[in-house]
Amino acid sequence: MTTDLVLTARGPADLLGAMPYLLGFHPTDSLVVAVIEDATISCVARIDLADAAVPDRALLLLSAFLSQVGDHSRLALVGYGDDPVEVPAVVMRVAEELPLATFASLVVCGGAWWHVDSPGEVQPYDPAGSRIAAEAAYLGLAARPTRSDLEGLFHRPSRVKRLPDAAVEAAARRVQRLSPEAARRRLDVLLDAQLAGKPMSMTTRECADLLLLLDVPAARDAFWLRLGRETAAAFVDLWLYVAWRAPVDLSLGAVCAAGLAGWQSGTGALVTVALERGDRIGGWHPLWDLLTRIHGLALPPSALDQIQAAMAAECVGLDTVQRPLLCGG
Repeated sequence: MTTDLVLTARGPADLLGAMPYLLGFHPTDSLVVAVIEDATISCVARIDLADAAVPDRALLLLSAFLSQVGDHSRLALVGYGDDPVEVPAVVMRVAEELPLATFASLVVCGGAWWHVDSPGEVQPYDPAGSRIAAEAAYLGLAARPTRSDLEGLFHRPSRVKRLPDAAVEAAARRVQRLSPEAARRRLDVLLDAQLAGKPMSMTTRECADLLLLLDVPAARDAFWLRLGRETAAAFVDLWLYVAWRAPVDLSLGAVCAAGLAGWQSGTGALVTVALERGDRIGGWHPLWDLLTRIHGLALPPSALDQIQAAMAAECVGLDTVQRPLLCGG
């Protein structure tokens, strides 16, 4: 998944230090592709090392991502794994398969890193000690230890109680009585209250209303128009909390809202994790369709600006956003 959050890489150590923060977790058994433009890391994508080891599969999996990359951009490939022979071999073969020029091919293995073409020049691997780690922290980026930790964000903590059925049913009746404009205003009020709260606090009634308002097109538009870099991190926390408390069969909208907020926060892997969670939940929701298209097209967070501009001009609603608009056409 791509990200617009730009970090400046002054060398391979900075590049390696940035990867966990741009992905949202410390990669293992992975092949990561970074796009470098004018010494900045403009976007990254990750696939499993096992997939990268299959001839031509990396190109297939990365094709949507690469279609968003300028012809004059440069690629850096980083292989993460335990086998100091296999990992470099995979990185070298994928570099030959990809259609864009690769200016750096690196390997991270056994607490060390090196250039594929300089295997004797081994350096210690310490992403947390990199200068770029401080820059990432300043931008609000976090790196969890593993991808499993990112997946764990969608698991309800034991201290958090499910919404009572009666609360959900009452919210459904309240929301059903609202006009589209009233539903939009109600969601705006709830979002304002949660964005102002430190730490976030939410009553059972407010949580149930937020959950059911995601089923109302006008309310979804209100959320989408409020989403951005400044609100993304708070919205991740908010919608995760709603998803935790929601009955599982009603939680898909909140899960996808958290994924959309993760997309805007720069944690592209959160989109993939949200979609995987959605697959397990089953069913369908308009936000699921939108998140699936964003992921499939490998859209960077900046694509939101165009969609919001069209919506604000009342040219289109969130539920009628089509592929040409998402593609910038």
